[in-house]
Amino acid sequence: MRAGGRAALVLALTLGACRARTPDVTATPDAGAGARALTADLPLPGCDVLLPPDLREVMLPGFTLKEERTCPTCGPLCTFRSTTEKDTSVSVAWDCNPRHTQADVKALMAPTLRAGGEEVPALGRAAVRRAPAQGMLQVMAWDDDTPCALVVTWLGADSDRALDVARSALVATTPAVLAPPQTAPDAGEP
Repeated sequence: MRAGGRAALVLALTLGACRARTPDVTATPDAGAGARALTADLPLPGCDVLLPPDLREVMLPGFTLKEERTCPTCGPLCTFRSTTEKDTSVSVAWDCNPRHTQADVKALMAPTLRAGGEEVPALGRAAVRRAPAQGMLQVMAWDDDTPCALVVTWLGADSDRALDVARSALVATTPAVLAPPQTAPDAGEP
């Protein structure tokens, strides 16, 4: 498969995994304290905030980063390419929405499990993994302290490292990181 075709396949699978497993967005969510709804005026922070450079250096040494926004209310799509293994790339995508805190994760995991995927124990609130193509591993995980679902797609050698990337991304995704920046009051105001 050509490099451009592989990248398109990774992007399609990543975005499809986020959209195909989310519950009805027309339901009125009650996310509880600390959760925030994502709208066009409150997007998720970028890859440098969600996956800081020091974490990336430990998690994916020798990989370059490219950030894309796939829609106004989605999180970033962080794509990493190995500088030493040209056919190895990793993507991390976030879907943060209060509906994830109330979603039945068993129901969200069911399509992947029916398609031959397997549940990953002790990873966030719930997680599944699947191998949609040879040399590719996709891990979908629902965070336990934020309203976020993450999809990590690894294409190339050593694809089991997708689990480590998912674990690191879940740990780095905290309520403090997702909080909108606070603006300081104007010094001239009483």
